[in-house]
Amino acid sequence: MANQFLNKKITLVVFGATGDLMARKLAPSLFYLYKEKKLPKDFKIIGVSRRELSEEGFQKHLKAALVKYKDIVRDKKLSSFLKLFSFVRVFFDERYTYEDLKRVLDKKAEAFFYLAVAPGFYRPISHWLLKTNLVKKNDRLLVEKPFGLDLKSARSLDRLLAKCFREEQIYRIDHYLAKDGLRKLAAFRLSFEPISSIEIRLWETSGAQGRGEFYDSVGALRDVGQNHLLAMLAAALSSGRRKRARILEFLKPRASFRAQYRGYREIPKVKRNSRTETYFKITASLKGIGVSLESGKCLPETRKEVQINFHDGKKLIFPTELHKKKYQYVEEYETLLSEAFRGERAWFLSREEVFQMWRFVDPILKAWEKNKVPLKFYHPGEMP
Repeated sequence: MANQFLNKKITLVVFGATGDLMARKLAPSLFYLYKEKKLPKDFKIIGVSRRELSEEGFQKHLKAALVKYKDIVRDKKLSSFLKLFSFVRVFFDERYTYEDLKRVLDKKAEAFFYLAVAPGFYRPISHWLLKTNLVKKNDRLLVEKPFGLDLKSARSLDRLLAKCFREEQIYRIDHYLAKDGLRKLAAFRLSFEPISSIEIRLWETSGAQGRGEFYDSVGALRDVGQNHLLAMLAAALSSGRRKRARILEFLKPRASFRAQYRGYREIPKVKRNSRTETYFKITASLKGIGVSLESGKCLPETRKEVQINFHDGKKLIFPTELHKKKYQYVEEYETLLSEAFRGERAWFLSREEVFQMWRFVDPILKAWEKNKVPLKFYHPGEMP
């Protein structure tokens, strides 16, 4: 089976290839896959961006982006790795540039289109991929969160992508589903009966610096609660996509708390009167099991874990991050890219999971918007 995969012909097409996602996550992850010989022998990467770059210029740009990965820049394989990359300048809303992309795509290769761009560009990209017949039946789409800002927009996004890709062609990425700790927990095959409650924490000591404009538009619950925490909850009880969606369907909110750390409003591009939460805690019920979901910025310590409490008083705590390498995100994306290229979809989100996540979160967000749950404040380094 491994030899069959290695003999495949795959082209990864990354829209937004000069951006942060490629530099911090995709390029280093792809390098490790290349070094470990986990990519097909005939594997190519086409970077797509609006910037004016030659192929050589794009390769130099990538090399500069990898400077902080000391072991990569010192590796003799870096030069041959960079030769896998080519570049096509595409204006996302202009047809003729997609024709340029079409000319360089190998029709015999499976194409993986990766949308490493802001969601606002999904519509023109999807439109022109369809109009220029760039997508073949065996091609794939890799797409990152946010999957909408509420259930209505999530359904709208799904209809948009469905014009080009069938559901089985779409790989929705939540990198928390690739964390070793979470997968070890899922391997336990926990049953509901002995569990009294589940607590999921994603605490961070860092603030929202450098993300002011984005963070203020979404808040903590949309940023990590609607996706990461709910994905972790469902995955802790089942690794099957349908079962995960079914679990989320039975999840019912009970109460919520929200707060903002003092000093958040001083961050550049954050509104001076911002009501955006930087911390939340939600309690819920799931088939008789108590559920606690908690996350925040500028907290006393960093804790990313799932705690399972049993009726007999015992408990299991699973840290979600068990990094072997020293670089954040690299292990997760190495795992997810490898699984996508092999056609393994178990650890990617289905549309039903996304819809159920928003079904749970929407009423909470609406209550907050109406100030039914007042916004509290806390000092950095303290618990709200």
